[in-house]
Amino acid sequence: MAEPTSAALDAKARNKFSRQIAALGADVTAKLLKMKIAIVGLRGVGIEACKNLTLQGIGGITLIDANPVEAKDVGVNFFYSEDDIGKNRAAVTLPKLRELNPVCALNVARSIDELDFTKIGALVITQVLDIQTLINLNERCRENRVSFFYSFIGGLAVDIFVDHGLEHIVYDPNGEKPVQKLITNVVSLSDHELQIRYDTPEGQQAISIDKGYYEITEVEGIHSVNGKIYEVVIGSSDPVKTIRVLDSIKVCVDEHAKDGNPIKIDKTPVKLNDGEHYVKGGLLTEKKVPQLSPMLSLAQKLRDAGNPWAEPPTIVQTDYFGSELQQHVAFYAVHAFYGTQRRLPGVRNADDLAAVRRIADELLANKAIEVEEGWEVNEDYFRKYVSLASVELQPLSAFAGGVLAQEVVKCTGKFTPIPGWLHFSSFESLPGEAQVPSAEESQPRNNPRDELAAVYGWPFVEKLGNLRYFLVGSGALGCEFLKNFALNNICGGPNGKLFVTDADRIELSNLARQFLFREHNVGQPKSRAAAAMAKHMNPAFNVESLEVFVGPKTEDIFHDEFWMSLDGVCNALDNIEARLYVDKQCVRYEKSLLESGTMGTSGNVDTIVPHKTRTYGEGGEAAEGMGVPMCTLRNFPHLPDHCIEWARDIFELLFVKLGKNLESYINNADVFIDNIRDKAGSEPGAAFFDLRALTSYTRFVTNPSIGAAAQCAYDLFHFLFRDRIMDLQNMFPRDSRIIDEKTGADKGPFWNEKKRYPTVAVFSSDKAEHVDFMRSATILLGVTAGILPAKTDEIDEDAYLKEYRTDNAWLLNIISGLSLPEYVPAPVSTAGADEATAAASALSAADKVRMDEEKERKLTQLIDDLQRVSDAIRSNTGTNPSIETVSFEKDDDANMHIAFITATANARCANYSIRAVDFHECKVIAGKIIAAIATTTAAVCGLVMLELFKVVLGKDTDDYMNRNIGLGGNKYTSFSAEAPVKYKTKTESVAPDVTSALPADAYDEKGKVKAEYYEEQVHRAYPEGHSIWDKLTISADLTLADFTKWLDDEHGLTLTGWDFIYGYRTVTTDGKKETVGATSKVYPPAPVLDDSLLPALDLSMQQATMALMRNPATRAQSQPYLALWKQRVAAAASGEVAASTGSAKDKPITANTTIREILERMSVLGDEAVAQGKLETKTISQLPLRKFVVLPGNETPSVQWKETGDDVEHLVALKILL
Repeated sequence: MAEPTSAALDAKARNKFSRQIAALGADVTAKLLKMKIAIVGLRGVGIEACKNLTLQGIGGITLIDANPVEAKDVGVNFFYSEDDIGKNRAAVTLPKLRELNPVCALNVARSIDELDFTKIGALVITQVLDIQTLINLNERCRENRVSFFYSFIGGLAVDIFVDHGLEHIVYDPNGEKPVQKLITNVVSLSDHELQIRYDTPEGQQAISIDKGYYEITEVEGIHSVNGKIYEVVIGSSDPVKTIRVLDSIKVCVDEHAKDGNPIKIDKTPVKLNDGEHYVKGGLLTEKKVPQLSPMLSLAQKLRDAGNPWAEPPTIVQTDYFGSELQQHVAFYAVHAFYGTQRRLPGVRNADDLAAVRRIADELLANKAIEVEEGWEVNEDYFRKYVSLASVELQPLSAFAGGVLAQEVVKCTGKFTPIPGWLHFSSFESLPGEAQVPSAEESQPRNNPRDELAAVYGWPFVEKLGNLRYFLVGSGALGCEFLKNFALNNICGGPNGKLFVTDADRIELSNLARQFLFREHNVGQPKSRAAAAMAKHMNPAFNVESLEVFVGPKTEDIFHDEFWMSLDGVCNALDNIEARLYVDKQCVRYEKSLLESGTMGTSGNVDTIVPHKTRTYGEGGEAAEGMGVPMCTLRNFPHLPDHCIEWARDIFELLFVKLGKNLESYINNADVFIDNIRDKAGSEPGAAFFDLRALTSYTRFVTNPSIGAAAQCAYDLFHFLFRDRIMDLQNMFPRDSRIIDEKTGADKGPFWNEKKRYPTVAVFSSDKAEHVDFMRSATILLGVTAGILPAKTDEIDEDAYLKEYRTDNAWLLNIISGLSLPEYVPAPVSTAGADEATAAASALSAADKVRMDEEKERKLTQLIDDLQRVSDAIRSNTGTNPSIETVSFEKDDDANMHIAFITATANARCANYSIRAVDFHECKVIAGKIIAAIATTTAAVCGLVMLELFKVVLGKDTDDYMNRNIGLGGNKYTSFSAEAPVKYKTKTESVAPDVTSALPADAYDEKGKVKAEYYEEQVHRAYPEGHSIWDKLTISADLTLADFTKWLDDEHGLTLTGWDFIYGYRTVTTDGKKETVGATSKVYPPAPVLDDSLLPALDLSMQQATMALMRNPATRAQSQPYLALWKQRVAAAASGEVAASTGSAKDKPITANTTIREILERMSVLGDEAVAQGKLETKTISQLPLRKFVVLPGNETPSVQWKETGDDVEHLVALKILL
C-alpha cells in the first residue's frame, strides 16, 4: 500500500518487463518483485490470478487449496491434467507455476490458519466461503493492513470485492502519461495569483486542463515559479487555454503514520520577486499527487453496495440499467444459502431457486441490504444468476482472473481500486429459450467440459470441438486464445482444427506476458512453441502451426480453399494494417471475425458476423496517436519526445540508408545525382546532408578501421549538432520576426514557445552525450563496414564488444587525434512550417536569386567531392565495398541501437535546452513499445470467448457485444454491435453551381438562392439496402459484351465506364499519407490499332502526322496512331523487335474479351508494377489458385440506373466465379 521505492531493476529485468514497465512504470514493477501474497482456491479464477501475477513478477505467492483435483477442474485450470485427478490442487499447481517465473517464491499452506498476516501484502480468496467467514477474514486483514480480495463466479456472472483498508494511498489514479502544455504567457493578477495561458505541444492531444497539480519549469523572466508544483484552478471568466495558480505545494507521505492522514500537503502562496516579468517559454507538466483512499469493510459494503452514478462511483458501473444492485442481492442470497446448506444452488434447480429467493426477501425485509423504497427484484435476472451459481465457466475465469490480478497490482498505489464491488454479467451469452439443454443433454460425465455442458449442453460442446478456426498471431493475445481454445476443447473434436500462424520468434521480453513461453523457448517460433504447450493442456486439441505473415504476399498459402474451409477467424494482432487485411478477407469469404486489442490496462472486444454486424473497417480505424509535423522534428523540437523520434530517424538514415545510398551511387552515379538534385529542389538541407554524410562514409569504407569509423562519427556529430544549428541560426537570427507577406504587418517574434532558439554544439569529451554518441556511432559504423561483429542472440550481452562498450580510454585516445570538419553552410527546408515559410518569403527577389545560385554552386561542389572520394574506392579495392545495413532491434540493450538513439536525442535536447532523456524512455518511444500486461490480455481474451459462443449459437445482432474495458480506472463498457451499414438511395437538395444561369427572382434579399431553385441530387444505391457483405455473382467466362447485357437485362443497369484498379500505392501530401489506386481502362474498350495503317517509319513526325490525318481510317484516332508510330520508330532505331500482343496485358480489350482475360491482364499489370516498386499492393493475384475473385463496392465498374439515368454511387460487390 506504500508507494514503491525506486528500486533498481537489472538490465535483464528491464528487458523482460519492458512492455509492463511501459504500462506500470519501473517503480511499480520493482515493488511487485518484493510483494508477497496468499491465494486461496486454485480452480479457474485462482490459477488465472496466479498466472497473471507470476508473469508480472510478483515476489511470492502462498498457495492454499487442500481439495483434490476433480475432472471438471481440468477444464478451467490449465495446469491440471486428467492424470492429476484426485491429487492435492496446490501440490499439483506449485511446480508448474514455478516454471512461469523461477524467481517467484512459491509455497503451499494447508489452510488460511497457517498464514502469518504480518508477512503478506494481500489475501486473495477465489473459492466460495460463507459470509461470516469472509467478514472475519476481511476484518483480520484490515487489522494487519493487508489488502483483501474475494472473487466469485456463478455461470455468466462475476463478483469481485476489494478492500485495501483505511490507509490506502493512490499515487497515480489512471496510469496515463502526464499532460504537458507549453506556457505562452504569465500574468500577475495580484500579489498571490497568476494567470497562465498555454498551448498544446505538437504531437499531443489538444485536451484542456480543468483541475489537478502541475509543475512549472523553463519560464524565462519569472525564475521564482520554476521547479515548483501548483494546484491549478479555472477562472470563471477566463478564456480557453487558461489556468490560475495561487499556491505552490510540497507533499510529504508518512506511510507508517498510525493516526490521521498520512499525506501532508504544505501550501505556500505564489510570490514573484521584485522586477520579475514574463519574457517567454515555460512548460506545464502534470504531477500525480498522492491521495488518501480509505475503503469500507466487507460488512459495510454488503449492506450498502454503492451507487454507480455517484461521483466518484461507489460501485463499479457495468451497465446503464441498474443490474449492479440486482446482482448484489442475488450474490448475498446465494452466499447466505451456502452458509446454511454448505453447497451452492443446483443447476436449474427449481427448489433451490425458490429457497434462495426467500432468503433474498428476508435480507431485504431485515434491511440487511439498503435499497430505495419501491425497489424490486428482477425475477428474470435473479433466476439467471441463481440457476447457474454453482458453475465456473472458463471464459469468465480468464476475465475475472485478469481483473483480480490487476486489483492486486493496485496495492502498490498505482491506479484506482475497485470501490468495493464489481458485479459483472453476460447473460446475453446464455442459450436462447429454444436452445436451453435438457437435463440429459447437460448431465455431468466426469469430464473436463462438465461445467460448459451444464450451461450449453453436450451437443454445443461437440459443436465447439468440430470447429475449424484460424488464429492469426500467437503473441500475448494468441497465447491466451490458445489456452482458452484448448480448455474449452474448441477444435478438439474429430473434425475440428485450429490453424495458428505467427512469423515472429520468441524474445526475452515476451516472457512477462505470453505465458505459454519459457526461457528455454527464446529464439523458437512463437506459433510452434505456443501450440505445443496448448496441446499439452489438452491432448485432443487439434492445432496446426504456421510461421508466415497473413497478407497479400501469402495468398498462395492462405488461398480460397483455405478460407472457405473455415468456420471463423480470431485475430491476435497488434497493428491496424494487418487487422484491416484480415477483415477484408472475412468480408470476401463471409466469415465471422473475433477482434480484440489491448493497450496497457485498456482493452477492447469487437465481434464481426457476416450480414449481422458491421465490419472492423466500417467501425473506423483505431487511433494510432497524434503525428508530429515534420517541420517540428526537423527544425523546431520542443519536447523530449520530438528529439527521440528525430534520433530514431537519424539511426535509419546513418545505418541503413547511408550504405544503400553508397551502393546506389556506385551502381549508377548519374541516376543517384539526378535524385539528389531533385531532392535539393524541395529539401535542400537534407540533400546537402546526404552528400556530406555519404562523402564521409565513403572515405571511411574505402579504408575501414576503428579510427576511420570514429572520424566518420565525428564528422556526423558536427553535421548534425553544429552545422544544422548554424544553418538555422543563419536563416532565422535570434531577433527574427514574422512579417505578414501581404500586409507587411509585424506578427511578432519568430522564435517562441514552439520554436526554441537553438544553441550550437561544441564537442567536449566531458559531456556524456557527446562521448556516448561517438562510442555508439563508431561501433555501429564499424558493424556496417564489417570490421566489428553485429550483436546476435548467440552472443552474450556482457561479452559483446565489452572493451568498446565499457571503456572510454580507447575512444578518448582516438578523439584527441580527429580532424574537425569544416562548416559548409546549407539551405534550411521550411516546408510545413507556415511561419518559417512566411519569414523566408520576406527575402527580396534579388536575395532569392543569389541564394539559389549559391545553393547550386555548393551542391555541385559537394557532388564533385563525393566523386573524388568514390573514385578512390575502385582504385584501392577494384571492387565495390561490402556494406551491411543495421536492422533496428529495440529489445537487445547491448547492440548499441538504443544507446545511439539515447545519445543522439540528448545531444539534440542540449541544442534546444530540453531536458535530457534516459535509456528506457528512449527505448519505449523509439521502439514504439506498446504498453502490455498479462492482466488486461487475460481479461480481454476471456470476453472474446463468450462472443465465440454466441457466434456458434447464432445469436442476433443485439446480443453481440462490443466492449471497452479499463482495468486501471474500472471502466467496463458494453454495447450491442451495430448492424451493417445499409446503402439506400437518397435524394438531397443542393444549391446550384455559382456559374449556373439563374433568373433574377431566384435570389432572396440576402443574395442567396431560394430553396425552390435548388437542384435534386440523387445518390443511388443498387441493389436497394445492400451491405458490404452482399455480392452479385457472375461467371468469369462472360465476355465484356455479355457482362454489359447481363447488367442491362437482369438489373436494369447501363455500364458507363470501367477503370479497373489493379493495385495501390501510398503517397504523402503535406505530411499526410493516403492510398491511391492504379487503374487500367476496361470500358469503353480502347480502339484496336492496325499496324498496317501506320505511315512509313522513315518519315518525319510532321509527315507521319499529315499522313494519318489524310487517311480516313486513321483520322479519328490520329493521336493514338501517332503514339504507336513513335514506339515503332524507337524500336527500329534501337534494333528491338516490336512488342507482340501475345501476353495478357498486351492483348487489346474488346467486346469479346472475357472477364477472366481481363483479370489475367490486371494480374500481370499488378505484378509488374509491384516488381518495379511503383505499387505496394495489387488487387488481383494467385489467379490459378482462386475459386473466385471479389471486386468490392469501391472497385466495381461505373453504371447508371437505366430507368432514370442516375449514376449508381453505391454498387454492390461483384463475385466473379472462376
